Amino acid sequence: MHTLNHTLEEKILDADGRYLDAQGLRSFEQYIQTYATRLETYQNLASKSQALIVQALRKLAQSYPELVQKHGQRCQYDMTEVVRYMALSVLRDDETFFKEQMMSWLDTILLAHKKQVHCATAYRHLLDAINANLPPSNSTLLRPYLDSVISTLQSHA
Repeated sequence: MHTLNHTLEEKILDADGRYLDAQGLRSFEQYIQTYATRLETYQNLASKSQALIVQALRKLAQSYPELVQKHGQRCQYDMTEVVRYMALSVLRDDETFFKEQMMSWLDTILLAHKKQVHCATAYRHLLDAINANLPPSNSTLLRPYLDSVISTLQSHA
């Protein structure tokens, strides 16, 4: 696994034997300035992800009790993986990492099971749980990832 995010790695490769220009340095400055918030978000997800996922699945069970009873453990596993990759991506400040490492896997799995509509609803409930239980600065960082998951699932519905 690469240690830097996709954008920073590109800037370093583009420099190739010369000094970074102002735009390249700006990317590093932004990465450093947002680190504390990204670390806090990562730590909050690490400690609260299971409770957030259970909250989302309980909300889903109100609409689809049979589905959650039958597939709840698999759904919880999949959501746990998605949240873990979201946390890593936020820490790295790298949406490309999330899309490359998670989205194709998730898309393939859920297409095979034909549960896109239900899963999109579950991830909307997860977004609601995150908004209700994490600081706004954390929610703001996580929203693009969840929006990406939800829109991908809805595109197949």
